[in-house]
This record gives sequence, structure tokens and C-alpha cells, in this order.
Amino acid sequence: MSLKLNTNDQTATFAEAFFIANLLFIGIFYIALWVLYLRHYKEASEVGKHHLKQTLLAASISTSIAVLMNIGILLTTGYASLAGLFMAEFYLMIVVPVFLIMGIFGFTKASKDEKYTFPVIGRLIKS
Repeated sequence: MSLKLNTNDQTATFAEAFFIANLLFIGIFYIALWVLYLRHYKEASEVGKHHLKQTLLAASISTSIAVLMNIGILLTTGYASLAGLFMAEFYLMIVVPVFLIMGIFGFTKASKDEKYTFPVIGRLIKS
């Protein structure tokens, strides 16, 4: 089902793109996603609002995982250890691909101005 209210609204596409970029460049695009939310949420289409809320929640979860993992590495064995390598590999081999797949599906739907609900995370927000 496609909801098209404002055909010039690219908020959903930018939200999904910033979410995908945040997986690789943690922090910079997370802030950009918050700026997009604060500046464009009120005038965004219903599809744009849906994608924006969803990507902000997913980015908050993935960024929190990365930050907590880094704090854990720093407080325990450090980066020059097998445990640090394992934790970093876990993030890059498990967490990033799972969120990336959701982001790619979301981006393709957002570029068509269609809603896409992330599995599990999408259920946490009310559309």
C-alpha cells in the first residue's frame, strides 16, 4: 500500500540514507538524522514521518550497541586484545549487516514514497 501525500517530500529517503551511513560513520550521521528530524518532521508526509521515526529508533539502537561495545573494550582488555577484536568483529559481521539489510529495504521503499516497517523495531513505534 502506498501513501502519497507530498510527492516532493524526500524526508523518508534522506532518513534511510542517513541511517545506512550511520552504520559506517557512527556519530556524524546520527547527529544528521536528529537534525533532519527536528527540522523536517512537522512538514513531512505521513510516509516521511514513518521512515523518520523508524530510522531514528534503529540508529539509536545501533549507535548504542557500538558505543557500549567500545566502552566495554576500553574498560576490559583494550583494543589490542583478542576479546577486543572479537567484539569489533561481532559488531561488523552481525550487527551492521542486520541493520544494513533493513536500511536497504527501507531506502528502496522510501525512494518509491512507500511505507516500510522494520522487523521488530518497526513494531516499537506507533505509525
